[in-house]
Amino acid sequence: MTQELIDLRTSIVEGRYTDALAIVDELEGMSKQAILRNIESLFGKNVTSNY
Repeated sequence: MTQELIDLRTSIVEGRYTDALAIVDELEGMSKQAILRNIESLFGKNVTSNY
């Protein structure tokens, strides 16, 4: 995720806002997957199979 944040900053500084938004979307997806993995570990089920 560190590289994504560096790329996000670079995209914003260089005015490449479309690229920056794409990176934000990617980070949101990563975050959602991390949340699902945490829930999965709590319940011991595979809740990510539908995503």
